[in-house]
Amino acid sequence: MKKLLSLMGIVALAISLFVMYAGASELNKVTPEDYQLKLYKARVIEIVKESQIDGTKIQVAKVKILNRDKKGTVTEITSTLTGNPEDIKLKKGTLVSIHEQVDEGGNLVYYLKGYEKSHYLLQILIFFIILVLIIGRIKGLKALAALGITVTIIIAFIPLLLKGYSPILLSVSVCALSTIFTMLIIAGFSKKSLAAMIGTTGGLVVGGLVAYIYGILSHLTGFSSNDAQMLAYLPENIKFDFRGLLFAGIIIGAMGAAMDVSISIASSLTEIQRENPNIPVGKLFNCGMNVGKDIMGTMVNTLVLAYTGSTLPTLLVFVGFKKSLAEILNLDSIATEIFRAITGSIGLLFTIPITVAAYIFLTRVWKKNPKPGEAEDKPC
Repeated sequence: MKKLLSLMGIVALAISLFVMYAGASELNKVTPEDYQLKLYKARVIEIVKESQIDGTKIQVAKVKILNRDKKGTVTEITSTLTGNPEDIKLKKGTLVSIHEQVDEGGNLVYYLKGYEKSHYLLQILIFFIILVLIIGRIKGLKALAALGITVTIIIAFIPLLLKGYSPILLSVSVCALSTIFTMLIIAGFSKKSLAAMIGTTGGLVVGGLVAYIYGILSHLTGFSSNDAQMLAYLPENIKFDFRGLLFAGIIIGAMGAAMDVSISIASSLTEIQRENPNIPVGKLFNCGMNVGKDIMGTMVNTLVLAYTGSTLPTLLVFVGFKKSLAEILNLDSIATEIFRAITGSIGLLFTIPITVAAYIFLTRVWKKNPKPGEAEDKPC
């Protein structure tokens, strides 16, 4: 079994390195000329002038660029305030994002892009990392390592999508690789981690297939969001499989919750079997299913609430304009989100029996009568 697990680890590492290399190769092909805007972080040092024209407020401010290549450069920017919630109100000390352009005379000019958000995102990221390390210590460090690998795999996955590769195959690969690495880092090489890997991947693939089949039957296009529509206007003229992208989004979106369910069940079964090595297979299966049922309610809620939260403004618009329930449910954007929530939850439900069955197969069927003292996992 250890040889099998080691072989799986080597194969997973080789595949992941290939995916990362392929993705990185595509990223490296992007040159500075490919970017339409050159953005800089700047701080407002002075409000030069404020005026009002026909109810519109105009602010002119001096800003100092903070980026290393142009650090200390002072320039002027203008902000127009129309009473819109998206207005950018400038005051001394405000961090803003500005972009550089060359005018017709060949001079560099700077325009206000928006508030600078990356500075605060970095702060909250650091706070998150510190919190994970304080609470989790060594296990927290492992969790951060697993998260880093998952993010790396996804970063490598995106350029491959832009090259026109199948989103279905790529999303399944991302799911499998991320699950394998996460489980190996968190739980190590064991039957418990292998059962969790099988349960996570199997459940998500089943949920994604259900979504794909019913997406075709209900004529969902996967083209409902503004971002998806913008993909049609990429200059590379890539032909995207939008239904495939819908499938990919569902399994990646549910991946974290599915991993949580599978490793919780596998860990519980490991402890049950350690305390009662002679427990009958049927009773062990029932114990695993009971654990899964307890987890199921909160995990399904997690997915449904996450997708509901993402569509809340849209729902408010339609309810505010007194649209009927039938009209709302038949909108492609709303139907798509409902499909995401339901099929993602279906994937979680399948994760439970697949994980239990995989664990029992690996510990009871594959290798009967293990030698006394043969450890599979460290006790609590």
